[in-house]
Amino acid sequence: MNKKIVSAVLKNIPKNKKTVVYLVNTLKISRESAYRRIRGDIPFTARELITLAADLDFSLDAIFVQEKQNRTFMDYSKIGKNSPDFFLFMLDRYNGLLEKMSYAKKMEAIMAFNTFPPPFYVDFHSLFKFSYYKWLYQGKEIFWNKTYSETVLPDEAFVFQRKIINTFTGKKNIALILDMNIFLNLIKEIEYFYNRKLLTNEELLMFKEDMLRLIEKCEEVARTGILGYARIQLYLSPLCVNSNSVHYEYDDKVEPLFWTFTVNPVVIQNTEFASMQLKWLNSLKRQSALITQSNEIMQAEFFFQQREYIEKYLVINTGI
Repeated sequence: MNKKIVSAVLKNIPKNKKTVVYLVNTLKISRESAYRRIRGDIPFTARELITLAADLDFSLDAIFVQEKQNRTFMDYSKIGKNSPDFFLFMLDRYNGLLEKMSYAKKMEAIMAFNTFPPPFYVDFHSLFKFSYYKWLYQGKEIFWNKTYSETVLPDEAFVFQRKIINTFTGKKNIALILDMNIFLNLIKEIEYFYNRKLLTNEELLMFKEDMLRLIEKCEEVARTGILGYARIQLYLSPLCVNSNSVHYEYDDKVEPLFWTFTVNPVVIQNTEFASMQLKWLNSLKRQSALITQSNEIMQAEFFFQQREYIEKYLVINTGI
C-alpha cells in the first residue's frame, strides 16, 4: 500500500519541479523527512496525503481499496473566518480549474443549475458584486442593515473577473441544464434586499439592466450554440433542479462538483460516485427540452416570461 501511495505522489508531481523541494515546501517538512517518505522508510500521514491529493489533483480513492463501497472521500474548502478572502480564494480555485482545462485537448461538461454561480456573472458588474454582497450577508460577515452601496468589492475580484473571461478558451462542449425558475430565483433575491431598503432605486435599475443583458446573452447562446470558444447545448428542465451540479471530463481527468454554499463546491473523488452523478445528469438532460437552435416557440416563450418577471418584481417603490 505504501508503495502505491509513493508511486501516486511521485507520478503526479509536475516534471518541472524537484520532488524533494516540492515536498519540503508543500508539507513543511525537512529534506531528510522528504527523502524518508520517498524511500518508503516512513509513510505519509493522513493530513499530508490530503494536502498532496488536493494540490496535485489526484484521487485518494484510486489508491485505497474501500472496505465499504458506500464510503468515499470528499474535498471541500473549509470556510474560514475571513469570508472576503474566502470568496477570492474560491474565484482563484475556479480560475485554476479553467486554466487546467484550457490546456486539455478535449473537454466535455454537463451542468445543472437552479441559480448561476458567481463566475457566470463576470460580465455583469452589479450582479457579480451582488453575489459577493449576498455571500457576506448570509455568512453574517456584515451587519444585517449594511447596504449594497456600502460594500466594496475587493480589487482582486476585478482581476479574477478578467482572468476567468480570458481563460475560457479552447475546444469545449457543454450541456447546460437550467431550472425553469433560474432567473426568477435571482430576481426574487434582488427584490428581497430592495424591500429591506438595502438597495437604492438607482441600484435596482442597474440590476434590472444587467438582468436584461444576461437574458440577452442566454438568448444568443440558445440561438447560436456558441459562448466564446465553447459549444453550448442549452436545456430547460421541467423538473426542479435541487442543487447546482457540474461534471467535467477533460483528457484523463474527471471533476464532479456539487454546491452546498453559494461559492463553495464539494468535489467527490470517487469514480463510482462520479458515474452515478453523470447518470443522474444525463437522465435530467433526457427529460429536459433542448432549446439551442431548436424549439423556437418554447425558447421565445421562456425568455419572454423572464422579461415579464423583471417587469413584475423589479419595480421602483415610489415610497422609498
